[in-house]
Amino acid sequence: MKKINLLIILFAFFATFFVNSFTYISYANQKVTYYAKITNNNTYFYSNPISNDENKLFVIPTSYFVFLTEEANEDFYVAQYKDLYGYVKKEEVSVMDGTPKEPYANVNFTVFDFDGIDLFPSPTFTNNTSLTSIPYLTVVGTYYGEIYGEDIPQMNKPWFYCKYSKNQTNIFGYVYSAFCYEKTNIEQNTETFNIVENPVFTNNFSVDEKLSDVAMAFIIIGVSLPCLVIMYLLIKPTMQKERQPKSKKMFKKHKGDYFEFDENDLN
Repeated sequence: MKKINLLIILFAFFATFFVNSFTYISYANQKVTYYAKITNNNTYFYSNPISNDENKLFVIPTSYFVFLTEEANEDFYVAQYKDLYGYVKKEEVSVMDGTPKEPYANVNFTVFDFDGIDLFPSPTFTNNTSLTSIPYLTVVGTYYGEIYGEDIPQMNKPWFYCKYSKNQTNIFGYVYSAFCYEKTNIEQNTETFNIVENPVFTNNFSVDEKLSDVAMAFIIIGVSLPCLVIMYLLIKPTMQKERQPKSKKMFKKHKGDYFEFDENDLN
């Protein structure tokens, strides 16, 4: 019974070794991600990978980064900015080989209107329904970017795209910046890395590329032989014992006489 348990343990050990060999190969197929730096003043974050004004959410602060996860199509990357997921145009960002320490701008602003200000789903007052009202002197801590929309005459102010938390619910939308003040100054992010000209988001390595058929055969033989040798060494004593002739028992016939008794005679 002990030998059987030992065999099971040994088989498990070598099987684990063999599986781990293939696991190492599978790691080569992991997804590749990048950060891309915003180098111009008009890089938009889009809600859909279609180049039109309706899909523009806001202008991303210049000199900061977006996190790229894959290609959406020929013109757009799938991107993340803070906790938002969307898209950026390939031609408007510089993909870089490195991880910035501060990829996103840390900005907040304060509501200045005594009656509070409305948070809208789009940067316009006309035919728009308020998502919620943000009270006077509230500090809105999550600012993403800004965009120009419907304007009050002679104001020429952008709309802020932000996140406001109310009753443990996050609400995303726009507030008109004319009714806000003390917006944090956005300092330039000077972090930079080598530019990746042709980013590839998946390593297309296969088992055949990683190991040839001959190498795979050697791995299989190398794993199998120790198992066979150990099995033989464990079974060998049992085989030798079975081959030994059965011992003959001596029985006493008279005082000084003995005769041999072979157990096979009973068969």
